[in-house]
Amino acid sequence: MDLPHLHGIVPPLPTPLKDDESIDLDSLVRLIDFQIEAGVHGLWILGTTARFDMIPDSRQRIVAESAIETAAGRVPMVLNVSDQGTERTLERARMFDDLAYDYYAALPPWYQPMSGTEVVDYFRVLADRLARPLVIYNAPWVCNQLSFAQLRTLAEHPRIVGSKDVCPGLTRTLDWPAAERREQGFSYLHGTDQLAFSTELGSDGFVTSLSNALPELAVAIWDAARGDDAARAFRLQSQFCRLAQATAFGPMLACLEVMCRHRGLLNRMLPAPLRSTDEVTASRVIEVMERVGVLPESAVTPVV
Repeated sequence: MDLPHLHGIVPPLPTPLKDDESIDLDSLVRLIDFQIEAGVHGLWILGTTARFDMIPDSRQRIVAESAIETAAGRVPMVLNVSDQGTERTLERARMFDDLAYDYYAALPPWYQPMSGTEVVDYFRVLADRLARPLVIYNAPWVCNQLSFAQLRTLAEHPRIVGSKDVCPGLTRTLDWPAAERREQGFSYLHGTDQLAFSTELGSDGFVTSLSNALPELAVAIWDAARGDDAARAFRLQSQFCRLAQATAFGPMLACLEVMCRHRGLLNRMLPAPLRSTDEVTASRVIEVMERVGVLPESAVTPVV
């Protein structure tokens, strides 16, 4: 069965920063080229890993412009335009309407609880009025997370073309067969590090922050799982999980910053008041990377 346009490994890029918190454009270009050359299938710009909630609007515009210019049509591009209400989100999206993004993405408003009907109405109005097709960003850390039933209902809208569903369970795709999703023109992207298992169970792709530091490995897992090479997929997934352990040594994004820095992709990605991790923790992260290996088929030593 043919895959949807938006599929595979879609890293949610961090925002490379200079010491004064201006955008590090050289690192952003290097990061995007690195991802595309590693074989990723799309890019997610100004999402949670990018800390869109902390980057000023004027600098978000710089990121969005540079990203779309650098990608130059090589992969599908998703731009997150999340805000706190219908008109605020529509107004934010208009800041970027002149840029050639394929899709806009949006979280539900997250500051105060809303009824399920209100959240569904929010996404339907966005889909009707946005200049780009909409990808729903469904995350458990916001107070208005969509239920699975609501997500499936919204998928019936012709301009809602996919979701990033950050659900720890792996079986939703079994309850929502790929044939049905294809008929609706909907792409189910899973926000999980369990790439091999979720691919086997029918996910269309993945938006996982760890793929920023490990795109070659993430793509290799996807290819093996899609190619029915279960032994290779399991072996690479084990390697990916061992590396993921290093992101739990401190705040996850601070550890991811260490991983990206160690691979020469950026120097800083955490805006104030977030802090980089201390040297001891950074050394632990790097030790795991060097022991486990970051490329497919690297020798894997079990992490004790």
